[in-house]
Amino acid sequence: MHSATASGSAGPTATGPIKALIASPSETIPGGAITLDGTGCAPGEEVLIEIRWDRGAKTLPSAEGKKAQGQPATTAAAGGRDKLATVVARSDGSFTARITVPVSMVINEPGLWTQCLKPASAQMLVQHVSILVRSS
Repeated sequence: MHSATASGSAGPTATGPIKALIASPSETIPGGAITLDGTGCAPGEEVLIEIRWDRGAKTLPSAEGKKAQGQPATTAAAGGRDKLATVVARSDGSFTARITVPVSMVINEPGLWTQCLKPASAQMLVQHVSILVRSS
């Protein structure tokens, strides 16, 4: 089992905890499940979870592409995002979510993004971790 770690947008401070996001496993297939564990949100705060990709991201090979080896990899014509879940942070600000990669996912290396939604503040903690999606 692999895991991937990415630091949040704010680094560790002398008075605050390290903010991290961990995806386990870090590789899956379309329709596969991944568990996200994160920290750094306020207790009881809603956490938005999305999968995102950029224009030009490599796509999974199609059945025809697998037959025609040696052809250049195809890429996404546009960036995109899909909302996967919303969870609530625990009393220590940590959260866990088991998400399913959309069956329609054709991007090879999308990112999983979390956003701690702070309605009373202009600051929002946004974190991401890259995953690898392989053809099923």
